[in-house]
Amino acid sequence: MKIQSTLALVVVAGISLGAGYYIGGNKDALLGTTADIQSVATGTQDTATQVDPDDTIVATVNGDEIRESDILKMYESLPAQYRQVPFAFIKAQLVDQMINMRLVQEAAQTEKYDSQAEFTDRANDVRLQLLQEYYLQKKIDEALTDEALNAEYEKLKAAFEPVEQVHARHILVEKEEDAKKLIEELKAGGDFVELAKEHSTGPSGKDGGDLGFFIKEAMVPEFADAAFAMEVGTYSEEPVKTQFGWHVIKVEGRKPTEISPFEELKDEISDTLTNETVTNLLESLKAAATIEVVEAEVAEPALEADDKAEEKPAEAAPADEKPADEGAETPKTEDKKDG
Repeated sequence: MKIQSTLALVVVAGISLGAGYYIGGNKDALLGTTADIQSVATGTQDTATQVDPDDTIVATVNGDEIRESDILKMYESLPAQYRQVPFAFIKAQLVDQMINMRLVQEAAQTEKYDSQAEFTDRANDVRLQLLQEYYLQKKIDEALTDEALNAEYEKLKAAFEPVEQVHARHILVEKEEDAKKLIEELKAGGDFVELAKEHSTGPSGKDGGDLGFFIKEAMVPEFADAAFAMEVGTYSEEPVKTQFGWHVIKVEGRKPTEISPFEELKDEISDTLTNETVTNLLESLKAAATIEVVEAEVAEPALEADDKAEEKPAEAAPADEKPADEGAETPKTEDKKDG
């Protein structure tokens, strides 16, 4: 079993039995506070931090204290779906798990595993990775201010071009004659909604054929052309043919599209600004750096010699030549009978 797999089993064994989940997945929680990340990145951690007197000791391991805050931090590092389990319900398992972790850490330090080259190399890689993540996150946080987000939203509003949309209902049937009969019923005063519920084969039939508001490009051309050419409150006096069948359409309303509220677009704007921030940062760093990419030489394939000897086909035996053992007398075997 690989080292990583073994460690993973040690880390999760105590909790998985009690609550059916694992520790990990929440990068922000695992990284901890800004001070935590800085200490990991530099390889120096402050062990003399002031202890909160209200931070209760929940266990000790060879004199090393485990406090309520340690357990809460472990709980907060769980993926969101597992934090739905109340903290009190799994606290005992978390304490037990923290004890296991401290025991493994203490044993590793006692046996000087923390000074072995393999560990220090990997630890340095982790510190560098955390430093990169911390640096990028700080730059992103600096860029994604409320003012920047609102300014980006205002740009979207200014660039937004409204498009006409139509609110329509329809009745979908398989045959043209059925659609024509429905149109005659409408002319006689039939209720469109009730007729749609009774006759439409489309999924919107149960809702009275309601398709809601849509832009022209959202529908197949034949349907869209008919719907957008109609006046509000009218229905199609001729059946409309599409790949789905025959439609009777009624237009309920029209209005232009509107940009979504800021809160609905905030996450999308944040993602856009995050990508722009990282891209611009990398471009500026590259512009200020001296970078040389050494391209590996590609060896040319060896050319076959022009005078390469052709392989000779295996010589066949003469037709009249018999194999060496052909014609040799075949020894006879006597059948032994029970006597």
